[in-house]
Amino acid sequence: METFKNRWVIGVIVFFLAGCATLKDVQRASDLIRTDNELTRLLVEVRPNDQTGAAIYLSGLATHAKSQADALKADPDKIPEAIAYYRIAATAYWRSGRPDVIGDLFEVTDDGTKLCADLGKNAPDRDCLFLQLVIPFAGLESNAKSSDLSSLLKGVNFNDGNATPHEIATMEKIRESFIQVRPLIQKIFSVGEDNRFLSHPGMREYYCENAKKAFNYYDSTAATFVTKVKEFHENVTGSKPALGTTIDEARELRKLKGGVPSFCQ
Repeated sequence: METFKNRWVIGVIVFFLAGCATLKDVQRASDLIRTDNELTRLLVEVRPNDQTGAAIYLSGLATHAKSQADALKADPDKIPEAIAYYRIAATAYWRSGRPDVIGDLFEVTDDGTKLCADLGKNAPDRDCLFLQLVIPFAGLESNAKSSDLSSLLKGVNFNDGNATPHEIATMEKIRESFIQVRPLIQKIFSVGEDNRFLSHPGMREYYCENAKKAFNYYDSTAATFVTKVKEFHENVTGSKPALGTTIDEARELRKLKGGVPSFCQ
């Protein structure tokens, strides 16, 4: 569980923009590079030692990146830069860990993703693929922090033939958590169907590492949940309280469509 909770590594991508450009273009490109570098510095140097301070700086950086993206997105020639800024903003909002910026996180991710869709095959692959992953990864991380499912499951024992109200409530909480997490993991798998991952080794490695981690976390805890449900129906008899979940329903909840893409094997 600790591995899942604490080792989501952000692959920060710095884009060096080149070509014929005006002074304003050069200044804007330099700002993009500086902003991306500052994101890297905050994540690598500041956040591990000072999460409170990093949260403040990351939120400020995200606000700056969002304002730059909003200003650039109206210019068709600057949309790739706008997308890069939206990727920076989404990453910074996410890693700030502040609940008051959740709305901003969804907004910049949605705005960046729409621009990617507008560009189609001309969209910057790494930025656009990362923007597709931010929300499901952030959701999984939030769920893992708020509900330590492994510890909760260890506190449930139906082999003694008894089911306490607390155990029943715990099982319901765990079931609800799986219902929330399952579509997030399915989204991660569906993003992996985009074959552009195959052309970017760094992005592919980042994706595969976290997709496998998400699958292993879900599958292992869901397997334990199925075992607990089975123990309940086999051992708790008489005037037993209702668990609200059958063995077949628990097994169905464990199933995930698709799976980690074959290129991750």
